[in-house]
Amino acid sequence: MIHCKKNTRFDELSRVILLFFVLICNPTGNYIQAQSEITMSQNACIPSLLNPGSAGKTGSYQAVGAFKKQWVGIKGAPQSSFLGVNGEVAFLKSFHGVGAIVTHDVEGALTTMNIAADYSYHIELDKGLLGLGLRVGVLNTAFKPSELSTVANGLEDDYHQSSDPLLQGSDESASAFDVGLGAFYQSSKSYLGLSVLHLTAPEMEMNSGARIKRRPLMNMAAGRKLRENASLGFEARANLMTDFSSTEIDVSLLANLKSKVTVGVGYRFQDAVFFQVGANLSSTFFVGYDYDLCVTDFSSQTSGGHEIILTYNFSVDIERRTKRYKSVRIL
Repeated sequence: MIHCKKNTRFDELSRVILLFFVLICNPTGNYIQAQSEITMSQNACIPSLLNPGSAGKTGSYQAVGAFKKQWVGIKGAPQSSFLGVNGEVAFLKSFHGVGAIVTHDVEGALTTMNIAADYSYHIELDKGLLGLGLRVGVLNTAFKPSELSTVANGLEDDYHQSSDPLLQGSDESASAFDVGLGAFYQSSKSYLGLSVLHLTAPEMEMNSGARIKRRPLMNMAAGRKLRENASLGFEARANLMTDFSSTEIDVSLLANLKSKVTVGVGYRFQDAVFFQVGANLSSTFFVGYDYDLCVTDFSSQTSGGHEIILTYNFSVDIERRTKRYKSVRIL
């Protein structure tokens, strides 16, 4: 199963669901290699989604919410949600980042949830801040045959039969312990992140005996200011995600208008062109919107994808670093 769902065609999604049918009803308990990590076109604005090393990087506390609806107009297309909170704390004369995340991803009859806690040790460097992070959590995958349609266009055929034994099974789910590592460096002009999630290749076994194994996932992210002044600045970003079987790469260029509004355009290879706009509504509240224009063979079947993120920065009355490294993003 390909983790970069944005790079797959809808018929591949259907094939994945069929594969789940076969394995769930297979008494031999075979394995399925599964990878369906959620990703956002605005990953740079929410680095805690994929990198625990970014926890507490702002020096204050931050709450984040994000939602993405992909391939609008296609039944069963992915819908992804993310909630997170992180902040910086002082302990034993050093600074640390702590946080928690919840992700929820629905693809047809498949649902994946990840609940995890993040920790990051902060190291002050001459020109920036380095966070070395650990993520510990639980992965849960659920399969719901009751959500599948047994007819096509109101009629049964060779592929849609209500009496099909593969559709008679009950809903199932399974969970597994999960671990990830990450490093995140940020200066006043650039950022660089490297993480490996699902490091232990967690395995989930359904009641029917089917076993689902998640591949380790590596993410690399980078961004740099190309120009900056009081009225207009530019920033280039790049993001790579791979499970060493399939790879997703996107690049983007953004303009920052008076440190209040960002507008940008990007390209995800063999998948979509995306357009972004974001605004600081106050000194603590940011909202961002992204539209993905599909450029694959089935672009005529969908109107594209929509994504929105919200971030809220707040302070807690504890000891804080006096030295700050302002994010290269608008946040």
